[in-house]
Amino acid sequence: MGILIGRTALVTGGSEGLGLAIADAFAQAGADLVLLARDPAKLAAAAEELRRHGTAVSTIATDLADPDAVAGLPADLRADILVNNAGVTHLKSLAETTDADFDEMVRVNLGVPFRLTRRLLPGLAGGSVVNISSYWGTKMVADRPASVYSATRGALDAFTKALASELGPAGVRVNAIVPGSVRTPAFERRFLGPMTDDQRTDYEEYVRRAYPMGRIGRPADVAAAALYLASPENSWVTGTILTVDGGFTVR
Repeated sequence: MGILIGRTALVTGGSEGLGLAIADAFAQAGADLVLLARDPAKLAAAAEELRRHGTAVSTIATDLADPDAVAGLPADLRADILVNNAGVTHLKSLAETTDADFDEMVRVNLGVPFRLTRRLLPGLAGGSVVNISSYWGTKMVADRPASVYSATRGALDAFTKALASELGPAGVRVNAIVPGSVRTPAFERRFLGPMTDDQRTDYEEYVRRAYPMGRIGRPADVAAAALYLASPENSWVTGTILTVDGGFTVR
């Protein structure tokens, strides 16, 4: 397609899952890439895979949960497109949520998008920010308490709209994607993997009932939405909270 030729996209959490799928879609559209993630080995493997599209890929191994991570990034870091994908999830009751849990979720889910957007702002004119949020910001799930996580996602949605208003005159578009459950490697490891066969069968039946489209998402579903929002062809789209969830939140 080539719609992102000449642009550089920075993707946090870009070594696997949604971040890697988004990076792949952007690479196929011609963008050069900067990937941020914790694991150097995963970053190296992701970069090798993405370079097959003929794009330039650089990587930065950093733990964005570290309060000093953004301040420690290279001084010459620049991007036309910023994808704030990295996030931390602690689905706990209020009584079980520790101060450390709270601080980490606020720091990564809201603080990193704030700090990275501010850091990259001089190079974002004519470009865009895409924040990856969650349906937990507006829809609660019975028996799965997540008050602080939900608060950070709701705050990210509000931050997206406020920045779209503030930065629009400077030519910076700011949008967010609200995915439903997506079958990423992390989702497999943390949620599906520990299930027994009977639990997996019950979950698959739940998905058929809860999702009008009858399935959970694939990383490519979210990547396609991110490409749409990042594309300069959609230069009048800003302040949008785009739900990509197979209809889950309409039920």
